[in-house]
Amino acid sequence: MQKCDLSVLNGRVMLPGGDLVTANIGVRGGKIIEISSETIDAETIVDASGKVVIPGLVDQHFHCWWGYGVETHEIATRAAARGGVTTLVEMPLDRPATITSELLSAKLSEVGDKYHVDYAAIGGYCPDRPEEVHAMVRAGVISIKIFTGDVAPPGMFAGTSDGELMDLMRRVKSENVALMAHCENAGIVSAETARVRAEGKTGPAAWDEARPWFAEVDAVQRLATLAKATGARVIVVHISTPEAVDVITAARRDGVDIWAETLPHQLCLDLESGGDDARLKWNPPPRSRKAVDGLWDRLARGEIHSIASDHAPLTKINGADIWNQNPGAGNVLETMLPVVATEAIFKRGVSLAQLVEAMAVNPAKILGLYPRKGAIQVGADADLVVLETNGKRVIDGQALEFFDQTAKWSPYHGREVRVFPVSTIVRGTVVYQDGEVVGPLGYGKYLTKHVSP
Repeated sequence: MQKCDLSVLNGRVMLPGGDLVTANIGVRGGKIIEISSETIDAETIVDASGKVVIPGLVDQHFHCWWGYGVETHEIATRAAARGGVTTLVEMPLDRPATITSELLSAKLSEVGDKYHVDYAAIGGYCPDRPEEVHAMVRAGVISIKIFTGDVAPPGMFAGTSDGELMDLMRRVKSENVALMAHCENAGIVSAETARVRAEGKTGPAAWDEARPWFAEVDAVQRLATLAKATGARVIVVHISTPEAVDVITAARRDGVDIWAETLPHQLCLDLESGGDDARLKWNPPPRSRKAVDGLWDRLARGEIHSIASDHAPLTKINGADIWNQNPGAGNVLETMLPVVATEAIFKRGVSLAQLVEAMAVNPAKILGLYPRKGAIQVGADADLVVLETNGKRVIDGQALEFFDQTAKWSPYHGREVRVFPVSTIVRGTVVYQDGEVVGPLGYGKYLTKHVSP
């Protein structure tokens, strides 16, 4: 048999369905061509002895802020390689926002050669040019992102009215792509924010009070109703409260094509442990420990379908209160897998197989990239992570990849993790190995939508 380009030897390999088997993986032309108990000869050999080999993560919620000057694709995708993320699905919150096919083309022309890992694009919705949804799908976007009402930070694209949302749902249904929705009731958020600010509250608890759990639940209920009416596939992004998951679970039982996504910082940080640190600001807000426990319960039951990064490393402002602080949880791409997996396996009783389902398999399936992505099987892209599952490492916020080298910060600084990538492989090329990004800049390939089997 012809020699392989790369082989991964002696690891415990996670196959579709979550089974772990001791096996060797052979790769040629960027694809997995063999999974065998026999030794596989190759030009490049990665020794996975004592490690677990999982599919590369598919991060369905990634921001790089093209045009903002606060992040670069080179740095962000280096972080992805370090974090075991082999496919990035990028949000359209750029400057200008990616809400037309012309703007998508301009963005890809400028940054398409700056990715270390593979990538796909999400488009936004332009109410004045709704037909652009179809043009963007033809240009390759695999989803469309909206805000329910005007709840986006200043400078982002406008939220959608209910009528616009109905129109958009019919369009994404016709194109067989998913709608990704930031769900908050804008009227509630506006009224509660005014009340809380008038009371002089300025800490993280004020942010939670100003953007309350019931604003999220109300918006999810409306989204689920419209999804049922139109038959559209919808993903509720960055869910922060278990009650919203319950709405989705009930809707799914009723046949609605609706999916739940949450984030590392909704699972692994809470209000009680954060104190008064105003840097702990993101949308939706950090929630109570009880709410976090509720999210873990629902993840364990399979009612949360995906875990994504919402990587959005805006610089934190020293001394700012919660109202004037920039949102975001720092470099989440690099910390997501270690932090969530350590919490899940060693504290919550959630298995690695369940995490792989939520961080690789389900995102690829929901967005139409499976089984090319998200699976270790013959014919799939050779996107692999060699994972230490019982080690010891302490996260150093100063060692993470950041555009602004003077303002590095992570809410996980000093946290011990037991699970972390040792090697990251994208289409058969090693892009991260033993603490160093070794893959070539520009290796990442633009992925376009195709229908799942």
